[in-house]
Amino acid sequence: MAQLPDRVAEAMYEAASRWRKDSGVRSYLGMSGIGGTCRRKIWYGFRGYTPTALEGRVQMIFSMGDAVELQTLRWLEQAGYRITDRQRSFELLNGLLRGHCDGVIEGVTSRPHILEIKSASASRFKLFKENGICQTSPEYAAQVQMYMGCAGLDRALFVVMNKNTCEILTERVHFRKTEFDALVEKAREIISADVEIKAYGRDARECGMCDYRMHCWHAPYIQEAPTCGTCIHCAFHDISPYCRKHDHDILKWGMACPEWEFLDAGLDVVPF
Repeated sequence: MAQLPDRVAEAMYEAASRWRKDSGVRSYLGMSGIGGTCRRKIWYGFRGYTPTALEGRVQMIFSMGDAVELQTLRWLEQAGYRITDRQRSFELLNGLLRGHCDGVIEGVTSRPHILEIKSASASRFKLFKENGICQTSPEYAAQVQMYMGCAGLDRALFVVMNKNTCEILTERVHFRKTEFDALVEKAREIISADVEIKAYGRDARECGMCDYRMHCWHAPYIQEAPTCGTCIHCAFHDISPYCRKHDHDILKWGMACPEWEFLDAGLDVVPF
């Protein structure tokens, strides 16, 4: 018997593909991404550029991480660990650099630890086991350094689940103030930059997977949400956003006025 198109699955994929668009524009630079190797990508995200649309099935894969986090928290508590400060928020640099930790866990040692829960594919999990989580992912390493520095804690615990097998891997991390200070300075530089340089060439694997590859290599690309950060009149005095057209400070970052004009920061700055 001929199989009819699965309209239910198609409708679910289409709904999932809208998730990121419906969630709105983030009006700050996230601590979860400050460890990324491409400063241009981080800059695009902070300024509010429209990310490339994700296929619904791919969005579902990312969203599954939220479900893993909730279940992992429940299993940790059932195992006797105390979890506090869930989704505790941190802010630096006038609120333009922000983050939210999964929680603080007690009972690992005598000291409380920042808790960071991740999920991974089987291949990614294998790399974590062989090379270490922080060695494999500079973004994850930077993320917990930021949270520890903001929370005043000197320990963090990664709990990573293999999505294929439910195998669990943990890794403890110590706070290093020099790394924390360097990350804050990196964020300050990106926030105040008129534009950031690209870290990779057009054919790099990292560019092929980037949310902002269309802005970077195929400009001009559709900008769905007008924001001050994507306007040609936006400038920064240190880390204070400023409108050159109206000669005043921008009081609400992430918004825009009727005189918004798109800043096409695309093909002009390349690494080689």
